[in-house]
Amino acid sequence: MSEKRSDAQNNNVSVSQNGQRIEFVIEISKEENFKRFYAIGAIGVNNIYDFRISFYNDDPDLGPSDGVRKVQRKIGTEVILSPVAALELARWLDQNVKDYEQKFGSIKTQGHKPSGGTKNITGSDGNVMDGYA
Repeated sequence: MSEKRSDAQNNNVSVSQNGQRIEFVIEISKEENFKRFYAIGAIGVNNIYDFRISFYNDDPDLGPSDGVRKVQRKIGTEVILSPVAALELARWLDQNVKDYEQKFGSIKTQGHKPSGGTKNITGSDGNVMDGYA
């Protein structure tokens, strides 16, 4: 039987297997070409082998229009995860969103009424895009 214990602060992991305790120290560092990317949304797909998540920003065209507003959705990066890594990410996100909302209050989603005189418009995919009118 295997038992796993993790110490998130020190990134230490202890594993007990067949009565023998093995301890790992996980050192975290950034790759030399590490880049940070701010995203306003994510889209993705999955298959039996992996989960693919693309993170994007929107660039609305606010110039004169003929009644049609265009939004250029630009994908900044894509992350490909194994099913196990996707499950770990889902659990991590779930816990951290709960912690965030406990500390700062509920996160407002697209269903909320915008403030400041902005309007909601619906994109071609049916999703509401706040503030682009």
